[in-house]
Amino acid sequence: MRDLRLTFFDDSVPREGRILLFYCFETEERLSRSGILHYHVGEKRFVGPRHDRELTAAALEFLEREGRVAP
Repeated sequence: MRDLRLTFFDDSVPREGRILLFYCFETEERLSRSGILHYHVGEKRFVGPRHDRELTAAALEFLEREGRVAP
């Protein structure tokens, strides 16, 4: 995974205990990938389709760094 970028998709205001993140990156094969991650604050986990562990770990670190979730 190269050039990972994460941004808030929900205008930085959690709605109904969820945080939405937009992600985009390039694979080692130079393919572009993007999507939305859905983090459930109450359950302290990403929900929805399974995502790569590296992606969700980086997203969780981003949320902690931005002060949206406790470390």
